[in-house]
Amino acid sequence: MDISVYSASEISNEEISSMIVEKKSFKIKEIESDFFGDTVKTIEKLIESQGLTCRVYTAGRIAALGVGVITIVGGVAAGLTIAAHNIATYNPDYEIAKFYPTTLAITYKK
Repeated sequence: MDISVYSASEISNEEISSMIVEKKSFKIKEIESDFFGDTVKTIEKLIESQGLTCRVYTAGRIAALGVGVITIVGGVAAGLTIAAHNIATYNPDYEIAKFYPTTLAITYKK
């Protein structure tokens, strides 16, 4: 699968919407840290405005389980949180993976 990569400064909301309509996967890089959260929310709204669903997650979150092994309670809590999130966003049309501090991967899943 060919995934296009765009700099945050060179892509518009209209172009993102167009790719969503076409059910394309893409990455946005070089997002300024001050705008990272707002960018995630904007993309989430653009996806949902098309009547599609999405799951937003932090890439590498499963590593929290490994860290949590140090404390059993921490490991269980991290595992339950991830499981609850996956159930709440079961079978999404898109996944938005956050690669802190500057990149998002928007992947069409169906």
